Amino acid sequence: MAVITHPAGRRLLAPLFAALLAALMVGLSAGAANAATGYRYWNYFHVQQGQYAFAKTGAGDYTPKDGAVEAYRYGTSTTSKGIPPRADLSKYDFSAICAGTKAASGQKRVAVIIDYGTKADAPTGQAPPDPRTACAAVPGAANGQQVLDAVAQVRQHPYTCGIDGYPATGCSVTVKNATESTGQPVPFALPKAAQPSGNTSTGGSTGATGGSGSGPWPWVALAVICLALAWGAYAMNKRRSR
Repeated sequence: MAVITHPAGRRLLAPLFAALLAALMVGLSAGAANAATGYRYWNYFHVQQGQYAFAKTGAGDYTPKDGAVEAYRYGTSTTSKGIPPRADLSKYDFSAICAGTKAASGQKRVAVIIDYGTKADAPTGQAPPDPRTACAAVPGAANGQQVLDAVAQVRQHPYTCGIDGYPATGCSVTVKNATESTGQPVPFALPKAAQPSGNTSTGGSTGATGGSGSGPWPWVALAVICLALAWGAYAMNKRRSR
């Protein structure tokens, strides 16, 4: 193999070598991007100023305040920013989610958004439940994990692996050649409003019994009493006449 020692030859080879090296780096970068490794797990978020903020700690190491919104999304993430739930925060805020929930003395209310993800991320033989929201009324010192435990069945080992039995097994699955989970906003079920105090289901029965809850029986009793008094007066007068 010939070795080029002339300065002019070296000047010609330098840019060619640089171009070849750049092309090689681009090719390697593209290959790495196409073969990205992701993780399929329950992504945990706090809602701050109307935006999703990826949690920097586990739910057990964070204590949400009264009126806070916690959010979870199951899916595949290839970045350190996580994948947020598909809930439109302009519709599903604290006031909408916790409208029907009251907190006792010493308790706080925390809204929870749970997005079970898409069919594309579902394990074999499983289907994601419909996304929903919930409102937890918990002690004031409750952490994020205790908030979630109050509104869902949680499988932990040691972090959140399943919510409401989904997925049934596994925890933080590694995904090769992963594609970041996405999705447009979808409807989320809101909690059922709190039932009003007292039994209001019998309100319609009053009309069926004549307009008052006691029905016609008081009038019947009054008629019987009047007849008894009239008969007594008649009998008394008859004795006097004798």
